[in-house]
Amino acid sequence: MKKLILLFSTLFIFNLHSQESANFGAAKFAPEDGKKMLIIGQDLGAVGGLVNYTNGYLDNIDCPYPPGVTSYTNIASLDGLTALANWGSGDVRAQAYVNDPAFNNTSIAIGLYMVGSLTNITNGNLDNNIQNLGNWIRGQDRPIFLRIGYEFEGPWNNYDPTQFKNAWRYIVAKFDELEVRNVAYVWQSAGLNYNNIINWYPGDEYVNWVGYSHFDGPNPGLSIRNFANQRNKPIMIAEATPRVDLGDGNGQMHWDNWFQPLFNSIYANNKIKALAYINVDWDSQPMWNGQGWGDSRVQASPLVKAEWEEEIKTSPWLTDNANFFEDINYQSWISTELENPAILAPEKLIISHAQNKLSIKEAGLQELDGLEIRDFNGQLIYENNQKEILYEVDISFPNIKGIIIIVNLGKKRIIQRYSYTP
Repeated sequence: MKKLILLFSTLFIFNLHSQESANFGAAKFAPEDGKKMLIIGQDLGAVGGLVNYTNGYLDNIDCPYPPGVTSYTNIASLDGLTALANWGSGDVRAQAYVNDPAFNNTSIAIGLYMVGSLTNITNGNLDNNIQNLGNWIRGQDRPIFLRIGYEFEGPWNNYDPTQFKNAWRYIVAKFDELEVRNVAYVWQSAGLNYNNIINWYPGDEYVNWVGYSHFDGPNPGLSIRNFANQRNKPIMIAEATPRVDLGDGNGQMHWDNWFQPLFNSIYANNKIKALAYINVDWDSQPMWNGQGWGDSRVQASPLVKAEWEEEIKTSPWLTDNANFFEDINYQSWISTELENPAILAPEKLIISHAQNKLSIKEAGLQELDGLEIRDFNGQLIYENNQKEILYEVDISFPNIKGIIIIVNLGKKRIIQRYSYTP
């Protein structure tokens, strides 16, 4: 018979802490099922609504300020974070949104470019930049979706899978040292449907969302959607653009051929909870001119514009930032009470173990809203979404020496880690 033992060693506390900012891979900042978040990008001119950028999405589309905008930075230099950057694809500066009160309730989805920097990350050469990025994120009272090494399997990035995973975990550990709470980590595929994407996966405990790019080709992102279903992760379509010139040709054809199938696929999948649309005239930007990306601004076609405005006003879309923080339970996710499970869980849970059965209940016998059990690598090994006062679980998990117990209590998550010995 095995005994269930609570570990309090220094090593245990360090390991427990090392995925704290990821809330052990929970669906952080995800809207409830049936709700979808709209994100607009990917440069300042494309978004608009700013003093010096007045001909973008927000200046042409009949809609409130969105709950999310897209920005980019490079871990080697942090260009585009607080200082203006332009790599030939439009002006980028995340700080511009922070400085404008109209965006006070808006999240920022940041693409973190790491090409050529993986070794410098893990050997400590970029610790100052990681710390500066973490401090900047921590200083913003808003959700930040960090797309670390976006499009990880894209051959243009040439990321070594092992180095990529190590760099990802290193950044998360550094953010935990800084107590960065308002970040959710997005593992973004290029949507190429490779069958080996797991090779780049840093582990369930380190990833809050999975994402993919949706451009053209047959069923982009199918492999990542299947992966998300297996891992029970929310999905972000982190970059989407139709690769056509919406100002040319038949607007209805553009809508029917690309936009309507996209929306249909989003509505058919409750795991898809965010769409980041790139509303830009690609051909006007030196980096993309002549490469066939076209003009994806929805305002470029009167018909597409009208269809888009009608579509995003439907009930699934959280298009207004006014109540967005409440819609994603932002304050609960960043609460210090929730971020120290080593202290919280023993005070809240009663756990008993006998004859390969694990019994879990809340100390005050409150009804719990769900249970997850994961191994020490974060892999989900048991799940029960039913409301119960007492959960009884068969713990005869083969080849597993320890587990993480996660229960939901209203908007709170109580996390406890245990190890087995013979």
